[in-house]
Amino acid sequence: MLPVRLALNYKGLPYTTEWVEYPDLAPKFKALGIPPNGPEALAAYSSPTIRISDGSYIMESRAIVAALEKLQPEPSLHLDNGYTDRVQAAVLNTTKALAPIGIPRTSEKLLNPASQPYFNETRKKRFGMSLKDLAISDRAGETAWKNVEPLLDELKGMLHENEGGPYVMGQQVSYADFILAGLWRFVELLDEDGDLFGRGMKFDEAFPKHYEACRKWLERDSY
Repeated sequence: MLPVRLALNYKGLPYTTEWVEYPDLAPKFKALGIPPNGPEALAAYSSPTIRISDGSYIMESRAIVAALEKLQPEPSLHLDNGYTDRVQAAVLNTTKALAPIGIPRTSEKLLNPASQPYFNETRKKRFGMSLKDLAISDRAGETAWKNVEPLLDELKGMLHENEGGPYVMGQQVSYADFILAGLWRFVELLDEDGDLFGRGMKFDEAFPKHYEACRKWLERDSY
């Protein structure tokens, strides 16, 4: 959700946000006539979903930003810069590696009570144990960080490919940066005494520089 919001803010497109609880997504979207995601997706109906000016609905972040680029080409998101897919894959894998730490906290810290049972039960099926057990399992803690370090190395490498930064393209921001900034913000919200966001930011000096450069598009991040 955050990368799409960053893209909207960057382009200066007006929008309003309607929050929908997890168990209400499918019935609401079906009622609106929104086609489900394909079989490769984790869920048939997902957030974010937007309604654009012609009244049509678009679900799934990459489809949304492609539509935004077509709707308002400038300022460009540079979706074809070669970094979008690379950063998205690295961020997705980073999120998966940190899931034993982050997913239990997501339920507690970020979700309303109406969404917590649905989230907890679906993730219990995904991980094969309750989120409470996942948080204290041998998949969490230092094991998770050991798994994430090569992925942070990969992200670090991309940020250093175009010296002078702070963005992956150098001086030019792109949607790839918004994907990465979405990761920074997510772990910042889940951080406890510096154990996620703080530790990640210390991995390389390019990380806090990148996040600070993207913060202006996060000023509006919740409405």
